[in-house]
Amino acid sequence: MGALFNTASWAPALLIWSFLLLMPFSRSAELPTLVMAILGSILLWRHGKEACWQGGARIYSIMFLCIWVPIVLSVPDSLWFKKSLSTALTFPRIYLAGLYIIWMLREPLVHQRVLKLVAWLLLFWVVDAFIQAVIGYDLFGYAYPERLNGLFGPDSWKLGLSLSMLAPILWEYVSRHGNRWQLALVWLGTATVVLLASNRESWIVFAIATTMWSWVYARRLGFHPVKLLAPLVVVVLVAGVLAYQTNPRFAVRIDKSLAVLDFTYESLDEASSRRMHLWSNAVSVIENHPVNGAGVRSYRYAYAKYAEADDPYVRADGTGMIYAHQLILEVGAETGLIGLIGLLFFLAILVRVGIGASARSPLVWAAWLGVFAWFFPINTHTALYSAFWSLLLGWMVAVVVSQPRTPDMPAERS
Repeated sequence: MGALFNTASWAPALLIWSFLLLMPFSRSAELPTLVMAILGSILLWRHGKEACWQGGARIYSIMFLCIWVPIVLSVPDSLWFKKSLSTALTFPRIYLAGLYIIWMLREPLVHQRVLKLVAWLLLFWVVDAFIQAVIGYDLFGYAYPERLNGLFGPDSWKLGLSLSMLAPILWEYVSRHGNRWQLALVWLGTATVVLLASNRESWIVFAIATTMWSWVYARRLGFHPVKLLAPLVVVVLVAGVLAYQTNPRFAVRIDKSLAVLDFTYESLDEASSRRMHLWSNAVSVIENHPVNGAGVRSYRYAYAKYAEADDPYVRADGTGMIYAHQLILEVGAETGLIGLIGLLFFLAILVRVGIGASARSPLVWAAWLGVFAWFFPINTHTALYSAFWSLLLGWMVAVVVSQPRTPDMPAERS
């Protein structure tokens, strides 16, 4: 176990990286999360306040409380008490794992190694997805499903959004360790995979990440960002047209999205995959549970309770949609006004942390950009409180608030 606290060895970087390595494979990422949570508990036991209330750990602790306290307060009168209680009790594993990540990333060498490992892993994701798109199967034998999904398998559409969030790490690494043509090729590869993944939320996240990262990158090179962004827009349009002509799955997704241009409720509902109807229900849940919500992860029961007669989303078992598919509505419906206030403080801290992030470290800046793009409110969203996304966001936020020590700072104790 001593090696996992030794910042001179590869063990801490490999453990932190292994979360992303195992993330596509069902709940496998829970294993490194558990190990890091145990190590975080040891740090907390050994170092107390130093491990949780100094530097980046203090910011992380406050941000965690902004999300977790509303979760806890939603439990007592939850419509699904058992699930809400288990979520509240298991959520701190994310916090404890984050403390370990922050502690280890105080060493610049660990930062550099994690950046390198994650970048190469993401490149593998892109190559694997490309192979699936071209020959119909990826390197793990997964067939091309309804949407390009690579090694994430046929049953969970997480590749597009995960790659959109994490792609800035790959761009940042290549921009500093490769040639410009390699950076252009890598960006085009990630853009193509995200497009073919046919997840509209990931398209928006990718667009935000590309715009902001390109702006900072252009400034770093000393020229106006428009000179870089204009060609990127052209490339995306050309790639989109080609994909539309050659990929029927992508074409169907685009045709469905373009229905929004009719500007009617029915067209908006169709273009958003019936989410207008879903969001109307979420508003009803908020109106009936305004203070602490219907209970975290209990939206499926809240939906059915406040659904209209013959609602198409209500199942025979008395449940409805699992979550609200929009960040603000999800938080409001499940944790109420308390949750929305917590989310507001969380986002304010996130924005504040982002100021100057590009100067602190490449990994910190790239991770911040991914988190910011995911939380961008004008979008549809996956479930914030679900295990997969809460774990990934917790991992990324821990990286964001980490503070690599400078040469004049003393090395950390383990």
